[in-house]
Amino acid sequence: MTRVVVTGVGVETPLGADPERLLERLVAGERGVAAPRRYGAWRPPSRGLGEVDDERIEAIRAAHPDLSAVAERRTLLGVSAARAALARAGVAPGRHPRAAVFLGTGPGTQRLEDVQRLADAPRDLGARLALAPTLDARSSLAEPAESPAVRVARAHGLGGRVVAVLTACSAANQALGLALRALRAGECDLAVAGGCDSQNNPLGLVFFVLLGASATGEGDAAALCRPFDRRRNGLVMGEGAGVAVLETEAHARARGAPILAEVAGYGASLDAWRTTAPPPDGRGAKEAMAEALCDAGLAPTDVDYVHAHGTGTKRNDPAEVRALHALFGPHARALAVSSSKGALGHLLSAAAGVSFVLTALALARGWIPPTANLEEPDAACDLDLVPGRGRPARLRAALNNSFAFGGQNASMALRRYAPEEPPR
Repeated sequence: MTRVVVTGVGVETPLGADPERLLERLVAGERGVAAPRRYGAWRPPSRGLGEVDDERIEAIRAAHPDLSAVAERRTLLGVSAARAALARAGVAPGRHPRAAVFLGTGPGTQRLEDVQRLADAPRDLGARLALAPTLDARSSLAEPAESPAVRVARAHGLGGRVVAVLTACSAANQALGLALRALRAGECDLAVAGGCDSQNNPLGLVFFVLLGASATGEGDAAALCRPFDRRRNGLVMGEGAGVAVLETEAHARARGAPILAEVAGYGASLDAWRTTAPPPDGRGAKEAMAEALCDAGLAPTDVDYVHAHGTGTKRNDPAEVRALHALFGPHARALAVSSSKGALGHLLSAAAGVSFVLTALALARGWIPPTANLEEPDAACDLDLVPGRGRPARLRAALNNSFAFGGQNASMALRRYAPEEPPR
């Protein structure tokens, strides 16, 4: 089977835009969630947010003049992370006809005034086309879902297929999985894959409050989201991007590219249960993880680390732990399991992209990121959940999990890279 490897990574997060430094800060116990900063007199319905500083947004715009007219944050974050990943992989702008883009993304900022104007416009095509130039540049109607992926491809001359994946919190893993399959099938030699999202806007924030998924409570905003903790009561929203450059091993080695990790397998499933809750036994999550291991040729005992979905909601966390017990059996007790959402917030369509980058770096650098704000583990979450600070470890293989609203599950299996392929 064609081997696929990671040669470059890029991130934009509430804790910075340097992937190596992000891992270091997480391992040291730093957190990027804080009280909302950019809403002025309007008090958002969540006391804590994972926000990328406005100064960073302006720095992205200044560094990339072709993005000067783009105001939609999701697009800016995604293009910036992709460009950083390509630069680290040593891929210069030019013409790359066998390079593709697979990017998970969210719906973008919903501007009520634009939605209303479009709804009120005459139905004929001419009237709607005349309306388009007047739309707010920060609106998803002006920057549709495919914009980040298209802009990445255009900026770097990536002439292969361009795919935007809109499957909520599993979007980035599904994009990475599609890239893996395309590379194995010989449909491209290189792929930019991952996710970007920003729904830290009034409608996005209210949506999760109405669903009953947002964390509530008083005290330190940075401690609001508590994955696997007995006192957890919901997620905290965040924004960001996580992107990786994937290549066939032969293509990477031929051009002397640095190799961080091997992308070994991909699995996906649908709960067919409820829109906003997983089945209590976590069977859909188990099926996705099992498929990823099978695709990778890995036995459960080969896995040392799982980057969990771990949202800090009442139902998700114990369901994921039960899925891990069901799949790994006694070996579950030997796993290190952690979630970065307590420190960064839930980055939605970008979440699995950032955690994929962290998982690849954990394999390459030998450091496991921790679960922030885990002080009193829930009795139902009885695994090694790496509380507080990270730890060094020599990892052989790892899973990166993402489970979305709608019951969409996706898991990526990664292996520490060795030039000689291990038996499968």
